[in-house]
Amino acid sequence: MGKNLYKKRRKHIGFLLQHERKCQKLEQEDIAEALGVRQEFISKIEAGTRRIDILELIDYCEALNLSLTEFSWKIETKLSALSLLPLPKTNILGRKIRIEVSWSDNRFSATFVDIVPETLEFNAEIFAELQIKVKDGLDAHLKEMAVDGNKVPMWLVNKEYDLEYIFLDATSLLRAYVPFLSLAVISRVSGINQNQLSQYANGLKKARPNQVKRIIEAIRKIGKELMAVAP
Repeated sequence: MGKNLYKKRRKHIGFLLQHERKCQKLEQEDIAEALGVRQEFISKIEAGTRRIDILELIDYCEALNLSLTEFSWKIETKLSALSLLPLPKTNILGRKIRIEVSWSDNRFSATFVDIVPETLEFNAEIFAELQIKVKDGLDAHLKEMAVDGNKVPMWLVNKEYDLEYIFLDATSLLRAYVPFLSLAVISRVSGINQNQLSQYANGLKKARPNQVKRIIEAIRKIGKELMAVAP
């Protein structure tokens, strides 16, 4: 393996580790403490300037509450999309493509970088519209990759995946579901004051991670109860 290829692979593995850490709302210091190393050690791995061995990778995945199999799949998919590894033949984990959603400037923003080489971003004022843009945008991007001569995994071409939306804040989460569920209902199930939920929804106050978790759990509970309604 050439030195240049080695460096590129190491750099993108570091980027994936950094991305997963940020998705878990963890700091480098948190990972360093879990691994029993200095913060500088983690910084060098994420920057791609230091190699990470398999035992360190196992510890890193454990600190992220992520299975080694799942992260290995992410590595293979990402590097193959960049032509740095042979293409994976199938979506062996039935993996969902994670899309991160946030709210700013009175509109939704969606990004995902796990699967395709470039960071794709989509914006819309209505969440349903955003979902359509994401789906159509991904299809168009994969076709462009093929036309440009880039290798695209067949499971992506054949659409053997589901899209999973991850809300990065309470504002985007509430604005996505308030058209279908009132704040009063979410308040009753979550136990969070309705006025407080209103402040979250309008971006006047930032919800703590545990509050966001309670809102998500409440929406899921409501959804299950609705699904249980007999026809």
